[in-house]
Amino acid sequence: MNTLQNLKTAISMALLTTFITGCGGGGGGDSAPSNTTGQTTTQQATPADTTSQTQTTSDSAATSDSNSDAAMPELNYEPEAELLQTTATDSTDLYVEPDFKFRTSDDISLELDGQDVFGESLAGRAIKVYSFSMEVPSVEDELMGNKQLIATLRFNAAGQLQHTLTVPQTTQTMLIRVDGMLETNQVLFKLDSSTSVTHTFN
Repeated sequence: MNTLQNLKTAISMALLTTFITGCGGGGGGDSAPSNTTGQTTTQQATPADTTSQTQTTSDSAATSDSNSDAAMPELNYEPEAELLQTTATDSTDLYVEPDFKFRTSDDISLELDGQDVFGESLAGRAIKVYSFSMEVPSVEDELMGNKQLIATLRFNAAGQLQHTLTVPQTTQTMLIRVDGMLETNQVLFKLDSSTSVTHTFN
């Protein structure tokens, strides 16, 4: 009888111990750390996700800028063909060639020598150079009254003169006259595309 009672008591104690151990292990020990680990993992993943999103946004912006640059056409400064056939009404309608160089003067190379009307050397003699903004056919023409003095030069001791003269870009005719001599000792030069003037006085 005592043996049966002792057996019941031992079984009851074993069941009670198993029940207490099961509740304690499942409820307190393993579940809480498991949840904490899950939360930590989630929090650490958030900055990585943000960095990934930021990088993706930056890449998208760079791609967009690249596409914008590629989409811009090259600027064309050539004039419209039909506009070249009409007269410009203001400065915005003017077309200037890319190689155009604005200038107000031309350089003319002078090479002069000779003698005066008496056969004497021109050494030390002065000459005067005049310009005309129109074409003058001869020294007897009435247009001679429109001459403008642009230079006074002098022959060297050998009776020669070599000089580069800057003349107004509007000059069409140039007059060279030996100073202090008869007016027959003068010469007219038509300046078209010429950049040099060579003459021997006699």
